[in-house]
Amino acid sequence: MQNKTRFSLIIWIVALIAIGGAIGSLTKPEISTWYSTLNRSPLTPPNYVFPVAWTILYGMIGACGWLIWRTSSFPKLSVITTLYVTQLILNWSWTPLFFHYHLTGISLVVLVAMDILVCALIYLTYKKMKAVSLLMIPYLSWILFASYLNFYIWRWN
Repeated sequence: MQNKTRFSLIIWIVALIAIGGAIGSLTKPEISTWYSTLNRSPLTPPNYVFPVAWTILYGMIGACGWLIWRTSSFPKLSVITTLYVTQLILNWSWTPLFFHYHLTGISLVVLVAMDILVCALIYLTYKKMKAVSLLMIPYLSWILFASYLNFYIWRWN
């Protein structure tokens, strides 16, 4: 891999981690106040797990974005690009909707939409961009789990 190519990959990964971290840092005041008062699932991980998991996942999502943008054109690439960007916008909107505005129902709808978009992304990239497909599987697993946690909070609060 050339230095320029490596550098662009690193930029993608660092940018996604930084944006995710910046959005996530907005939740800190709500964690100890609003969030700590909620009825949460017994499967809810300790709070320190979330930033670690999201740092890893945003790194993987950044690598996927880099792979998608570097791919030469093929018939479904514009659909894949749209799915990627849309799920990312939904991802970034979830945190303020849930933690700042306390809109647990709308947040759940956003997560379900993300689940569907990421499933479609995994399916559409499997043949031509297998690395994207495989890198998205842990992300899908995490957001499916997040959907369950969000559903529990929405249902029991």
